[in-house]
This record gives sequence, C-alpha cells and structure tokens, in this order.
Amino acid sequence: MKLRFFLVSIAAVLLAAAAQGQDLKPVRDKATKLYGYQDKSKNWVIEPAYESAKRFKNGVAEVTIKPEKTKYHGVIDESGKVIVPIDCRSISFSQKERLIMAQRYSEDDILMWGVYDYDGNEIWKPSFSYAPSFYEGRGIATSAVNGLKGVIDLDGQVLIPFDNLAAERSFGEFEVLTKDFVRRRYDSHLAVTSEYSYPGYVIPYDPEGDPVRAAAWRTGPIGLRIHRNNLKEVFVNKSGIGYSATCRDLRIDWGDGRFVRLEPVVCTEEHPGSMLDPLSGKMYTVRASLYEANGYLVGDLSRWGWIESEYEEGAVYNAEDGTSWLILKDINYPSRSEFTLYLSRSRTVNHEEVTSGLGIRPYELQNMYDPSRFAERSVEIITCENAGITYRLPAPEPGFRARKAVNEIHRSPIFQNRFRCGDVVNCKVRTKEDAVELELTDDLVCRFKDEFSDPNFHMDSDVPIYWGPRNDYTVFLTLRQSQSGRGLIKDDIYGTDCDYELALELYDSYDHYLQTIAEMPAIDYCSNGWIVFEKEGIAMKLRGHGNGRPERTYDTRKVTLSGTAKLPPTLSALKDAGATPGKK
Repeated sequence: MKLRFFLVSIAAVLLAAAAQGQDLKPVRDKATKLYGYQDKSKNWVIEPAYESAKRFKNGVAEVTIKPEKTKYHGVIDESGKVIVPIDCRSISFSQKERLIMAQRYSEDDILMWGVYDYDGNEIWKPSFSYAPSFYEGRGIATSAVNGLKGVIDLDGQVLIPFDNLAAERSFGEFEVLTKDFVRRRYDSHLAVTSEYSYPGYVIPYDPEGDPVRAAAWRTGPIGLRIHRNNLKEVFVNKSGIGYSATCRDLRIDWGDGRFVRLEPVVCTEEHPGSMLDPLSGKMYTVRASLYEANGYLVGDLSRWGWIESEYEEGAVYNAEDGTSWLILKDINYPSRSEFTLYLSRSRTVNHEEVTSGLGIRPYELQNMYDPSRFAERSVEIITCENAGITYRLPAPEPGFRARKAVNEIHRSPIFQNRFRCGDVVNCKVRTKEDAVELELTDDLVCRFKDEFSDPNFHMDSDVPIYWGPRNDYTVFLTLRQSQSGRGLIKDDIYGTDCDYELALELYDSYDHYLQTIAEMPAIDYCSNGWIVFEKEGIAMKLRGHGNGRPERTYDTRKVTLSGTAKLPPTLSALKDAGATPGKK
C-alpha cells in the first residue's frame, strides 16, 4: 500500500511539474525582439534572451541563440537554468525515457551526438554520428569513430560493441549485421542465441585510417578488383594514327578467382612517380597486391609504382620491375593471352601530388581528414564491396502448388537457353508506334540493393558482372514463385492461384550456382531473338536466332524489333516465348 501511495505521489509531482512548465509561454519581447517566458499574468519569469524558444514539456524546453549567422541550441528548465549548454547544433528529446540528445562539438572539434538526462547530467559525451534511439534504458547508436552500430545503456556502458552495419531491437532482443556479414541475434540478457554467415563475403579494401587511401578508393583503377582478363603486360607504341597496345598475360598465379588491387601507400624513400600529399606532407606510391577471391592477401606484386597514363580503354601502371601494365575498364575483356588493342584519348598523368596522380578531387581529400566523413567512407567501402551479398543465397523452393507450374514452364525455350558473355547486356529502350529500338552496351552492370531487417539500413551499388577468367560463366533465366509480392506473372494455365517472378542466375564453368544477378517482375518484350526487361535495362540474346551483327556505334549497338508488342504477364505467354522461327 505504501509503494502504491509513493508511486501515485511521484506521478502527481511529475504532473505538477509538467503543468508548471505548460503555464510558461514563450513570448517575443517587442523591444529586444528576443524570446523569453511569461506566466499567465504576463510577467517575465525568464527574461528574453533567445533568438527562438519552444514550449516547456516535462519541465524542459529548447532555446536558440544566433551569434552572427550560426544558430546554436540548448535546453533550460522552468527556472531558466541552462541544463544543456547552448552550443549545440541540434537537439532531440526522448520524453518517455526523459533523455536529451544533443549534437555538439567534441574535444577534437568534431560535431557528434551526446546524451543527457533532464537534470543536465552528461550520460554520454559527444561520441555518435546520429542521435541514439533508446527504449527501456537501452539504445542503438552509431559510433562517430568508425561509423558502425552498437548498443549502449544509460550507465555509460557499451552492451554490444560498435562492430555492426545494422542493428534493430525486437521485444527486448537485438539482431545485428556485423561488418563481416554475420547475422547475429541476442536475447534480452544479451547472450548470443544464433549466428548466420552470408556466403560470398569479400574482405574489402582497407583505408587503414589513411585519408589518402580513403579518398582514392574507386578513382580510376585504385581499389577496384582487377581480374585476369583486364590486367595485361603492355607495350604501348605511338604511330601516325595514334597509340596501339601490344598486350600479353602477366606471369601471375591467378589461382581460382584471385584478383589484383592497386592501392596508394606511404613511401619512406623516394621512388619514381612518388606523389606528395600537400595536407600531411607525406609521400605516396602505388602498390599492386594480389588477393584471393574472398579478399585475403596473397602478397605484393609490385611494392611501388605509379599510374603513367590514361586512355579511354583504361590506365597504364608502371610497376617496380620496370614493366608496364594495362588495366582495362572492361573486366570481361575477351580472355586471350596475346592481342593488340588501339588506344584513344591519351592523357599523361601528373604525379607531383596525390590529387593529380590518383585523380582525387581536392575537396574529397580534405573531407577525409574529417573523422566523421572518414567513418562514413569506411562503411561505404564495406557495403559497396559486398553489394549483392544477399543475392548469393539460392532461391527458396516453390510451394507444393507452384512446384508443378515452375517445372513445366522451365521446359519452355527461353528457360532452356544458356546465355554466355555478350548475350546479356545493358540496354536503353525506345518505343515507337510499330517497333522497339534497343541501344545495347557491350557489358552487363547490375544494380544490387540489399535489404536487411533494420529499416534504416540498406546497401546498394552498381556492380559489373564478372564472367570468369575464360568468359565461360553462364546465365540462366528462371521462374520463381513470388515471395515478396513483386511478381506480376499470373498463372492462367495450372490454376495455382500464385504470382511468379523471373530471375537471372549466374553459374560457373562447372555449373555451380554463384548468385542471382537480377530479379524482374515480368518480361517486357520477346521478339526477333531478344528478351528485354525495360525497367531493369537488360537485354538477352537467344542463340539460334539470326546470324547478322547489329549496327555498331562508338559504344553502343542498335537493334530494332519490328512489330513488337509487350508480352502479357502470364505463364502461357512465357511457355510460348522464345521458340526458334519455324520450330515448335
């Protein structure tokens, strides 16, 4: 009975405090044009001193000052006492938890979020990239140091380390996605109850805390996965009509799926092509390293070197041993041991400084000296390097009712076709009254967008599809029962009352499943030996349909499909699609 009386008394006190706060109203003083607070009798309780002021809620209110042109925010109580200093760039309240999240400058002069209670006690000093989200004393927060997520409490303790790309709570439990793509679940006592590792994870390019390395990632050939087909030893010859490149295989043990990365590194002794970072005064060179398919380091191929020149087709790297390497932009350049290639749009690279030598924009390099920007870039690298990882999972088996329909439709011509390198490419579609015009590229780049349970997290990137060291990977078109409501294809044959969708699946030279490279709700056009997915920008050439080459322009191929109408989104339309003319 005493406990109940105590709780009721506490509630009454809180309500009274809230009511008192509500009695104070922010008012603008006509003389000073500043805001203060008046009571019901229009007496100044808190003298006007603020550029703006909000109403009191639960006994606290946000106020703003504006010295010169910058607004700063803080929090006061109903007595006018400042409980969160008015030096914050942003304020967020959690009334249920009675917490104040404030974005302030840290000791290192970096904007970060801290956490305070309604008495003004600092629970967490500025440490986070975003305002933490608390529930029942536990909060999901993003570290401003590495950009990763963890779980904290109101005692200043880290409950789950800041080692996660995504995190969400569910009925007192937590589920996280670690930076090495392990899905881990914690119970309410924070004990790990389950773990699942995604296949296909690749250890990403590592910035190593170096601003130049972070800024250079994905500029030209820096930091990219360079495969056997697009890395060649080269001899560049100049003639009256331009440049020609005599190419041959590098003497590298490529193993199974190995790749090369070019990476800027600090050099302690001067080398040809060394570059100055004007912000740090350090000298850099470009190292070439060999990695396993999963990103583990095999070893260095060239400890130092530099990007010598750039062409429309790729860049030339000067290696430590004096050889020149051509890094072709197309990762699926026809896999031949020797060939000659004509180069266009030559540009000699100036490597006096890292900005010109690596192609870094000066402002981008400056940004990487900001710890919070560096943390964001580090997370961006992890996610972009592994975009499409959820597409490594095999498709779920169709339900009992849909199984027969899927098996039957897979006997149709378009599902029996084995698509090879060059058969599946990106396209732009232009529709005319009596025809469809395709502009085809020479390669295939797919947009991967991975969704995880955390609604605030997703990862996406444009990824070129690699067709293997001998261009012998293959793609099959498959029919799936729709699991997510995306499917538009209706069953008008078998009466399953299910929706279906289509997918492109990539297989290696041994017919082992590698990944799903695209999912589509339906085929848009199927005519003249071409299958077209308009929204996804993908066209597929069916083998056995004609021998003529499409018209080529500088970087596209044009194909006109005459007398073509959109394919109905039905199983019966798929069953008849793609038949070779004259055959049934």
